[in-house]
Amino acid sequence: MKRCFEQRGGGVASCSTPSAVFLPCRLAKLQGRKCVSLKYIVSVAQLGQVQTEVLTSTRQGTSAGQISRLSRQGINGRPIEKEPALPLYTCLDGDILTPANKFAYYEALRSGLKALRALGINGICVDVYWGIVEGVRPRDYDWSSYKQLFALIRDEGFMAQVCLCFHATDTMPLPTWLVEEGRTNPDIFYTDRAGQRCTNYVSLGADEAPVLAGRTPLECYRDLMTSFRRELGPFFGSTILDVLVGLGPDGELKYPAHPRDKRWNFPGVGEFQCYDKYMLSVLRACAQQVNQPSWGLRGPHDAGTYCVWPHQTGFFHQRGNWSSPYGKFFLQWYSDMLVQHADAVLGIAREVLLEPETPYTHYEYQPPYQRLHDGESGTFRGGGRGSGSDGDEEDGGGVVVMAQAPDAGAGISLLSQSLPPAIRLHAKLPSIYWWYADAHAPELTAGYYNTASRDGYMPIMHVLARNGVSVRLQGGEPRGYEMNMQAHCAPDRQLTQQRTVAAALQVPVGLENLSERFDEQALFRLEGALFDTSVVKGIELPQVQSLVFNRMCDSMFEPGNWNRFKQFVRRVRSRAQTLVVPDRGSFIGSSGVLRTPPGAPGAVNLPAAAAGQWVAEPSGSSGKGGALQLA
Repeated sequence: MKRCFEQRGGGVASCSTPSAVFLPCRLAKLQGRKCVSLKYIVSVAQLGQVQTEVLTSTRQGTSAGQISRLSRQGINGRPIEKEPALPLYTCLDGDILTPANKFAYYEALRSGLKALRALGINGICVDVYWGIVEGVRPRDYDWSSYKQLFALIRDEGFMAQVCLCFHATDTMPLPTWLVEEGRTNPDIFYTDRAGQRCTNYVSLGADEAPVLAGRTPLECYRDLMTSFRRELGPFFGSTILDVLVGLGPDGELKYPAHPRDKRWNFPGVGEFQCYDKYMLSVLRACAQQVNQPSWGLRGPHDAGTYCVWPHQTGFFHQRGNWSSPYGKFFLQWYSDMLVQHADAVLGIAREVLLEPETPYTHYEYQPPYQRLHDGESGTFRGGGRGSGSDGDEEDGGGVVVMAQAPDAGAGISLLSQSLPPAIRLHAKLPSIYWWYADAHAPELTAGYYNTASRDGYMPIMHVLARNGVSVRLQGGEPRGYEMNMQAHCAPDRQLTQQRTVAAALQVPVGLENLSERFDEQALFRLEGALFDTSVVKGIELPQVQSLVFNRMCDSMFEPGNWNRFKQFVRRVRSRAQTLVVPDRGSFIGSSGVLRTPPGAPGAVNLPAAAAGQWVAEPSGSSGKGGALQLA
């Protein structure tokens, strides 16, 4: 939010725009100075002068009474009474916090949040950067600014969705101690065929190597998640409801095949990122296992460079080596490494953030699970490690399964239900939609073995289902005909493919816009994607569970853009009123089983065309919910 807001009118009363829209400008005028930027807004004491003005704005699709009630709940630190059927989130701009762990413009942020609250936005997405929290020394975590930020979000009556960012951006570096390790051992970073490093994420080839001050990258991720739960646990289940686990560059599960520096430009195919010593050692071992040691020496020699088109390479053209025995071996290995990385990191997140065994005694809120001690009328078996005996599935979401004694009394009704975790986990997939034909070259270099004859999203959706993780997909507003027609761009077709696979495996889907567009055409398309429940290949696409609008930028608050965005929010909220609120008691367990609360109807078989063979387990009398399991 670096651009300037316009100064309008000669005084507060003469401003013709809605009060919630130009709230920052109004506050600055109350202070008696020009509004030169959103970062320079008034003090906390002066915010109270316009709080009533914001809360009484009824032209934003939310009544004054609703806004006031929600605001009071937030100020008192109480959770929002009811989660909407289709929550609308807005991402904060990436420069809210500085690399030094300081607020760049706290009061301007408060003003912007008030405007979004009046508009009808339900939640805020916050990027939590590794480089901020553990930036100075290993295992030295500083959550002070994030605690202040989440307290502000809570006080303004919002839900929060957290993205744990283990990557760097142009403005937010990795931890300084990690960067020093990279100078000593540059192979901890992804490397292309020319030896150029991508230093914004640690190579997944080093996941289990003690290369970060004596710890493995996976151990570092675990330690940060543990600290996150310990320090921000009081916000879990009330303010923080969702956590998106970063799995690669930009927080997405992918290789950095299309870097944003000068090496690549659209619509180039990108390059394979498998030339650090850790990736090459695994490639050699796998090649020896199939008795083809020459296949493990390097990546494809004829895959071209970042900016070439598929027909200019020997590997990606229509009858290229991507379909040869060597090509199939390499692409399978390359994508499997990405899937295994996701499984490892998400397994850690499930264990650290969801399992109820972690003590909560020092937290200020009531844990979502309760235990029945020995001697009471039943036996508690929580999901996670150590559970799942006697044929029960291990369930990372912490499913509570009651095995009632024959003489069990009636006083256990609360614990006879499968309670949801305090938070839900999410993972984000990239939108790589160009050259969406034949080899799908850009998807291959990014790690998705997706071709015209092979679905490359099924393996990762299996991992998400097994770990009880929802998926966030991007797109909805762009169309291929708006782009380079020669590059076979098909963002809408790719989104449909991803949603279809997710539906087949019962993975809940959240949607995020692909670009910061506020024109009516794009917003209407995004609205259509949100409510698209069409049938694809015999599979009905379920309702999208949330929208994340990326992001809260200065252009959002420009008069024309704000009015169009306001109308978009009002339309979505109106249509969402007819939806059924998702039951947080139904979620996917670590074994790929969709649990339903006891007493609910049994699960329904998916079409056989989905993938695999599905077995429905109806609800039984043992207190165990129905389940839909992939055989």
